[in-house]
Amino acid sequence: MFANLLVNQAVIVALVGLLAATAAQDIRQLTIPNRYCIAIALLYPLYALTATHGVDWLDAAVVGAAALGVGFVLFVMRLAGGGDVKFFAALSIWAGSELILELVLVTALVGGVIATAMLIHRRLTAPARPRPTVAWPARLFASINVFLGGMLVERTSTASGPAASPGAAGSESAPSSESVRPVGTLPYGAAIATGGLVVAATLLMRG
Repeated sequence: MFANLLVNQAVIVALVGLLAATAAQDIRQLTIPNRYCIAIALLYPLYALTATHGVDWLDAAVVGAAALGVGFVLFVMRLAGGGDVKFFAALSIWAGSELILELVLVTALVGGVIATAMLIHRRLTAPARPRPTVAWPARLFASINVFLGGMLVERTSTASGPAASPGAAGSESAPSSESVRPVGTLPYGAAIATGGLVVAATLLMRG
């Protein structure tokens, strides 16, 4: 009795605005405020009430609860952030069993693209290591000397007792520049929001 196509589409447009705001917040500060997740979840009943077609409330609730449960496990295993879990669960209510696969696939694909882009960006913006200007014969000779010197030190320490650690003389060893830098926290909320946009577009076309 509350079915109204215009109001229903306005609700979906409001969902799109919330998705854009959530993605922008996550990109800027790597956080997803709870108020956005709550607003997205609370907006769904208004969508269902004004829909001109049948909406399966029970299906939406089951899918949302399942997404929240799986997300909680990932959060405990430190594979997902709490904000990402709540954001995805709120959108899962809108997706339901019909669109949950699209939501998962788009989120995974866009998340992979974001991770790859950030990795490439960090590689390109990393400070360049100074390249040696010594000719290769001199570098080869120096490497052989270092190798032989290491063998001599090891043999001497074996014969005379345990050798002192490299940092025992009071000089701290510098961290290796070859160490792998962690990827860090990703704005995965932007990927989830993109999946949500696909769900919103599908619902908008459905009328």
